Amino acid sequence: MPTYILLLSSPVVKADIPDIIFSQLLLGAIFLIFTADQQQWDFQNAKKFYQSTAKLPAGTAFTVRDLDRGFRTKGLWALSRHPNFLAEQSFWVALYAWSCYVTKSYYNWSGVGALAYLCLFQASTWLTELITAGKYPEYTVYQERVGKFVPSLMGKGMADMNEEGERKRK
Repeated sequence: MPTYILLLSSPVVKADIPDIIFSQLLLGAIFLIFTADQQQWDFQNAKKFYQSTAKLPAGTAFTVRDLDRGFRTKGLWALSRHPNFLAEQSFWVALYAWSCYVTKSYYNWSGVGALAYLCLFQASTWLTELITAGKYPEYTVYQERVGKFVPSLMGKGMADMNEEGERKRK
């Protein structure tokens, strides 16, 4: 819906500074989505290999501790429990904000779609967190240390927990 408003409201003349900023925000969100999804894909493939062979995959950056834990806590996942969800929601909020900019209004009807998308993510994240916390005992510690979407400035993060787990294993 926000794209429809952008197409109707902005003649193809030239991009001004806000257009460049909004487009860069969208590209940044796409890059974060790709990076987070790739990190999760790599982890899940390594975990699947480890579970079926009891060996670490060749050339993996993961440790036995990482794979035994069952969920990713490094990379973007050390900063946010759902960095891909954060980036996807940011994409739609930025797209909506851009549509507000081009229509020169603080809100427009396409906000309904963006808001519905945000609500969908909140509900699916709640369900995902509930299932994951029930499946992996350490997930509750991860929830305390790492922000759901936005990195916690006051949180401990996972670095010391990852290091502590490695020291205990040695």
